[in-house]
Formats: sequence, C-alpha cells, structure tokens
Amino acid sequence: MIKLTSEIVKEYGLNAGANIVGIAASSAFNLAPKGFKPSDNLENCRSVIVLGVPLPQEALTSMSDIEYTELRNTMLTKMTDIAKIVAKRITKESGYKTKAISASGGKYIDGKHCGDISLKHAAELAGLGTITRNYLLTSPKYGNLLWFSAVLTDAELTPDEKIQHNLCDNCNKCVEACPSGALNNPDLFGRNECSKFFVIENKKFTIKCFLCRRICPYRFGK
Repeated sequence: MIKLTSEIVKEYGLNAGANIVGIAASSAFNLAPKGFKPSDNLENCRSVIVLGVPLPQEALTSMSDIEYTELRNTMLTKMTDIAKIVAKRITKESGYKTKAISASGGKYIDGKHCGDISLKHAAELAGLGTITRNYLLTSPKYGNLLWFSAVLTDAELTPDEKIQHNLCDNCNKCVEACPSGALNNPDLFGRNECSKFFVIENKKFTIKCFLCRRICPYRFGK
C-alpha cells in the first residue's frame, strides 16, 4: 500500500481524464444542509476530491439546444466514470474508503432532483473557482464551462486554498437575460423557475435555455 498524498490523488484524477483537480476538507462543508454533507454520504469522510472537465467553447457560441443537451449528457457520464476510476484506484492502492459522487446527482427531495453533495460548492471550497451571480461555478482559466464529479474519502489530504477574489463584477447581464427570473434574488437561486426551461418531449430531455452561461463576460475565464 502506498502513502496517499494530495499530489498523488491529483495525478490519479488527471490520468483518469480530468483537466483540473482540487481538494477540500470535509469539515469545510459545515454550512451544507443535513444529508448533503460529505460525512452524511461516507462515514468518517475527511476529504473531498473535486474533478473538473470543461465543455468546448462552441457549446456556448454555436450549438443548438439539442446539441448542447446531448453534450451535457455525455459530459455527465464522462465525469461520473472519471470519479469511479479515481475512487477505485485510491482504494486499491492505499486501502482508504471512497465513494464516487455522480455528476448528475442521485436524490429526490420533495420532488426535486438533488445531488449527494453540491458539486459547485465543493469546487469552490476546493479552490477551483467561485460561484458567481449566475449561480454557476466560474473558473479563472475555464470560465463557467467546467462540469464536475467528486470522490469522497476517509483519507486526510491537504486541502487547496479557496480563491479569495470574486471573478464576478455583478454586471447583472445574466439577471437581465434570464427569462424565468431565477436569478432575481442574489441570495437564492430559483431552481423551480429555471427548471421550466428543461423540456421533456417524447421522453427526451432538452435544455431550452442556458443564457446565464452564454451571456456572462467571464464565460471563458479572465
């Protein structure tokens, strides 16, 4: 068995296909609601490994709703597979317990689809970017194009530092463009309003609006 370090874990993530990897301490999730803390999902969880891969820039410039949705679905599968690879390798080579967190979530709470943990909050705590006015995780390098999955582990790893400056200058372009008013309250994302633009026709799911991503001046980073 090897001695697991943050550097080794990041190498696992990059080798599995992630473009960026960050680590957050499980204890940093103290504000998460009950049931959504890392320790609620893995007993004695000490670290959260966040894995990110960006969408291509054309996703926000030239893709149709159907093309964007299909790419998004492909990314969810890819990110979940990367998390499973990293989790399996950690357990196999160091013996620590792990749990792969799906990129698409996995719980229904009051009729709503929720993840085991908030991946965008995990990414912020792991130093990969900041949650901006459009309620998207925005990275200095990749803008709001990153999609995430994660691995929980009882290994105590050195966490990354949070980015201390906000990448958003509150220009409010996303707020003004949002057709549902989901961004009107800066302290609360209107999930129900946003979901009105997720359409299911003939059992096929299509995202009809992603203006909050497209219109952001920092959609491709700073």
